[in-house]
Amino acid sequence: MSETFPDPRSISSLEVLLNDLRVGTIIRTPGDFNAFSFEHSYRATGGFPVLSLSFRTATGGLRKDPKPVARALPAFFANLLPEDKLREAMEKHHAGSVRAGNDFDLLVALGSDLPGAVRVVPSDRAIVRLDNLPAHKPKARFSLAGVQMKLSVIKNTGKGGGLTLPLGDDQGSYIAKYPSTSFPGVSENEYANLALAEAIGMEVPERELVEQSEFEGIPKEFETLSDGKVLLVKRFDRGANGERIHIEDFAQVFGIYPSRKYEGAAYHDIAAALNVAVSSAAALEFVRRLALAAITGNGDMHLKNWSLIYRGVGDKPQLAPVYDVLSTVPYIPADAMALSLAGERRFKALNAQRWKAFANRARLPEAAVLKTVVDTAERVNEVWWSLPERKAIPPKVLERIDTHVRLMTAILGT
Repeated sequence: MSETFPDPRSISSLEVLLNDLRVGTIIRTPGDFNAFSFEHSYRATGGFPVLSLSFRTATGGLRKDPKPVARALPAFFANLLPEDKLREAMEKHHAGSVRAGNDFDLLVALGSDLPGAVRVVPSDRAIVRLDNLPAHKPKARFSLAGVQMKLSVIKNTGKGGGLTLPLGDDQGSYIAKYPSTSFPGVSENEYANLALAEAIGMEVPERELVEQSEFEGIPKEFETLSDGKVLLVKRFDRGANGERIHIEDFAQVFGIYPSRKYEGAAYHDIAAALNVAVSSAAALEFVRRLALAAITGNGDMHLKNWSLIYRGVGDKPQLAPVYDVLSTVPYIPADAMALSLAGERRFKALNAQRWKAFANRARLPEAAVLKTVVDTAERVNEVWWSLPERKAIPPKVLERIDTHVRLMTAILGT
């Protein structure tokens, strides 16, 4: 495939699309300010399909255009970009056209394959000619939020099979999450936790463990030194025929930058937002997932690990399927909840009084919250010990998870 994409540094204006609907424009001004404004035609619809709840008023209309931001994108768009090592690898992959730390450059480079249904493309006549630029080979242009080394990949179903990286305008339908040198058995850990979530009735994407040898043509920037299996998860923001399904995480919902994903809000804020924007049933499903995180010792359920999904015409959000669930206590014994639960983060402190306080702050019925927590503890206790996927977890890691599960089912089950 030939690469015809212009150099990101040559672009000063971007059209923001929701699938094929033009919703707004991002302008890069002198002095490296970035300004986003809605299209008049999109405003005329009342802001439907929904781009983000962060852009909507309490009465349901669209807010005024956000103020320009210096040396950064508005928070909603900043949250579409990868973080930490994954970002470093993508910047290295696009070296020569993407300047390190430049959000606008990176958004230009990755705008054709962002999370959800958002696409960002250069505006007509917004390209400034840059002379003496080398011809580019096809590049990977996907963006996945988060810090873990993970790739959007294509599963080849023809002869020979294998997994490859989408290049140019192609897009992947699976996320490949690589093992870690720091956290042994992390792929198997998450694989089993996803199976547990599904076994107790939660909506979970398809997943499997695959060998690294099944991947072909992975650029060296994305290679890791870690051995072990890769967790392959079906993307729930891509349909059966590759159509984009819109999603937004709760850092985007609250207009909070990725750097504040552990402190920008508390768990009762998410529950309250779900209760208003989706339904009381969705808020209680969130409580169930929160209880599961406490029981399994998952200290990484920050704002970006909870999302809304906009199926159908995109006007009404739902709680997205479970993702990024694993037990962190085997690797960080003193770990705690990623966000505050009624002023507390320590797992052992999440007693009935704490859940009652959480319910009051979230404006949910105490009895319903407590019943949800107790029922979740009982279901985990019924399922976890005989779950087949347990066998995939390294013994030392599994022993630490089991110890935590015994402790927390006793605390949350009464």
